[in-house]
Amino acid sequence: MAPNPSQPKTNPDGKRIFAVFALLFLLCLPFGAAHGAGYEEYELKAGFLYNFFNFIKWPDRSFDSPKSPYILVIVGNGEKNRAIEHALHNSTVGMRPLKIITTNSVEGLDKAHMVFFLESYKNPDLAKVLAQLKGKPVITVGEEKNFITLGGDINFVQKGAKIKFQINPASTEKAELKISSRLLMLAVGPEQSAIDYDRPLRATSPSTITSNLRLNQETARDHGIL
Repeated sequence: MAPNPSQPKTNPDGKRIFAVFALLFLLCLPFGAAHGAGYEEYELKAGFLYNFFNFIKWPDRSFDSPKSPYILVIVGNGEKNRAIEHALHNSTVGMRPLKIITTNSVEGLDKAHMVFFLESYKNPDLAKVLAQLKGKPVITVGEEKNFITLGGDINFVQKGAKIKFQINPASTEKAELKISSRLLMLAVGPEQSAIDYDRPLRATSPSTITSNLRLNQETARDHGIL
């Protein structure tokens, strides 16, 4: 069958480039620090979580079928996880839908593709929980100071009024997971950022972050970039 000239071509390189720019946008964006660790901050973190999926490749065995969803589990309840649920409602990653589960239980986390442990989730056995996920195709994300030390994969850190993230490369080299070198380059180390942006930016409403990213994706797709 001859190709339909009206349909834009898919450009994998363009898609990867767009994902990099999306994360750079998030890295530069200040959140409403005056409101503390509130709703706005977690809408911004939702944008990071969404884009992490674009930089990580899971093995085929972690899906039941080609149409199976990505599963993001948020451990901890309250306003913060509702902010993430709202921001990522009806999202898709590639051709797969994104399913979000909120829970206070650590049972069955090995069925997820990514698990985000909220800071409000206090468990003295967190290191043991993370150890149980070693060797599984599950990315663990946290937001507390010692999360990487405890065995986590990705940890959110605050630098001034901006959110950045740390990655434990040794921890993520497991279970056939492949993390893009671009994501590793955007991560920060324990003492300094691999990429540091100090230029003042005009504040953008965090409530529009994920919708803006999706609109930009649609625009890029219309122009044959994605």
